Amino acid sequence: MGESEGGYEGAIHELSLGGANLIYLTLKLLEFKYQREKLSIANFLLIEEPEAHIHNHIQKTLFDRIAYSDAQIIYTTHSTQISEVSNVSNVNILGRHSSFCEAYQPATGLETSQVVSIQRYLDAVRSNLLFAKSVVLVEGDAEEILVPVLIKKVLGLSVDELGISVINIRSTGFKNVAVLFHGMRIRKRCGIVTDLDTIFFDVSPQPSDPDALAARKRRAIGSQKAGADRKTDLDAFAAGNPWLATFYATHTFEVDFVAAGNQEAIVRTVNRVYKAAPTIAQSIDALRSGQLHKMGLRTLMMAEQEGKGWFAILLADELDHQVVIPAYIRQAILFAHGHFSRPLIARILQYRAACLFHTDSSAHARLAIFETELGRFQQEEIDLPELRAAVALALPGDAIVPFLEGMA
Repeated sequence: MGESEGGYEGAIHELSLGGANLIYLTLKLLEFKYQREKLSIANFLLIEEPEAHIHNHIQKTLFDRIAYSDAQIIYTTHSTQISEVSNVSNVNILGRHSSFCEAYQPATGLETSQVVSIQRYLDAVRSNLLFAKSVVLVEGDAEEILVPVLIKKVLGLSVDELGISVINIRSTGFKNVAVLFHGMRIRKRCGIVTDLDTIFFDVSPQPSDPDALAARKRRAIGSQKAGADRKTDLDAFAAGNPWLATFYATHTFEVDFVAAGNQEAIVRTVNRVYKAAPTIAQSIDALRSGQLHKMGLRTLMMAEQEGKGWFAILLADELDHQVVIPAYIRQAILFAHGHFSRPLIARILQYRAACLFHTDSSAHARLAIFETELGRFQQEEIDLPELRAAVALALPGDAIVPFLEGMA
């Protein structure tokens, strides 16, 4: 055996697992070809997880090329590359619920034009939603980068451990994808996270306004109207659908993030965004002013200076367990996840207690009492309301308290 570009030839045991799997698939397809020629009806080809150890490009090519007009081909796969090039009308999704499974057909009840739009939209990243236990749709890079970081810092768990996929729509066209989550189609929870873009600074035009400020004021007015229209549209779209809910930033992600009480995290990024001492000083003063129009504008300016995605990466490096998650993001995560089990709640609270233990030596005594109450909760001796009371005493004002209030 050898590589296609070189002259080297070696023993078959030198093949990679992917190469060996390709040879195996090739021989099985050849066997099927000979069998199919002898049978006039009922030709079925079942392929289990053909993506194993195979390069992404080959996965997509393989799926695209294997087709027979007189045979039914059934794949089982976890590959987003294969799902990207598959026809969503031919996809069945299996969802496990405790001791039973359900099969969902994403295209059921949709018009042909809707299916075509979905098919074009589900690239290898977005098609991940077909495999997710639940989904949160976001509109930009900042949310895609920072929402998983925020959850990890506050809960001590990744979104993957929670079974939530954060999918970046890269626009406000949520309905194109959210239509999949419905009682007739995919019966899994989907939370939409978007901005209302409510104006937070004076947009009255002044003759002395520089061109950049005048343009920002015009954009703010237009964005606010678009945000209000989007809310009306999405609320009507999600009405009566228990699998879908929409959650709104009052302003934008960056503004709501600083307004939630995260000024110091942004202050720690200033020296990485600006180099001039006067600009650095002005930025820090604005961020610590306590005035939303100053804090919000400066945060937006920094994000625009770096690019929102790059600024989110800078900001992620400065976050710790004390970061405050904006309420609308917290609500979206709680909705998408659904019920939190006792072991999961206990794991989260053990993480929060450990954070406090390492940062506040004066809390050790009350944490010892809290550990006892947490043990009682795990043994089902107390319920969630009693646990909330114990958390309020042991972790007063902690970032987990609002999360715990929303857990069911």
